[in-house]
Amino acid sequence: MSEEDTVWGGLASRVVRVALERKGLTYAGLAETLNAIGVSETERALISRLARGTVKLTLLLQIIHVTQADAPRLWLSALALPGTWENRAQAVLAAELGQKPWIAPDRLVSLLADIGIGTTEKSLVSQISTGSIPLSLFLQCIAVLGSSSLKHYIDFSDLASAAGASSRSPLNQPE
Repeated sequence: MSEEDTVWGGLASRVVRVALERKGLTYAGLAETLNAIGVSETERALISRLARGTVKLTLLLQIIHVTQADAPRLWLSALALPGTWENRAQAVLAAELGQKPWIAPDRLVSLLADIGIGTTEKSLVSQISTGSIPLSLFLQCIAVLGSSSLKHYIDFSDLASAAGASSRSPLNQPE
């Protein structure tokens, strides 16, 4: 795992931990409430994914749902959609991108590259269209889009710092 992956994975884990702490929910309690809504999950799997920073946007949306937390206003219609959590994640990202409709996927890939995030347009479009986007990539996207949707879970300045650190990495400097 690269240093950038570690930083962004850590931020993704922090967002989830904050969402849980704000509502006083433990990992065991989360697993129990997720199972109650038909999402098969174990405490051990949650702890493991959070330790690695490999959580998906869908998990954050599920946490917001089961804790009845105040969701970002921009996401309300997406969260109310019927269907799968992946459909909702896709709609959340579409809502974020809709705030800057001039940013097409190729431009978003370019903006991500500016902060040292290497992805392809094909990969990004696939993750967006399936709703299987890692929370770390979602955080990277909202950082380059300048969105403050998650202001109750993480300071935008922390996202900006991670973006700045990624773009200054020796691996990302011109030779």
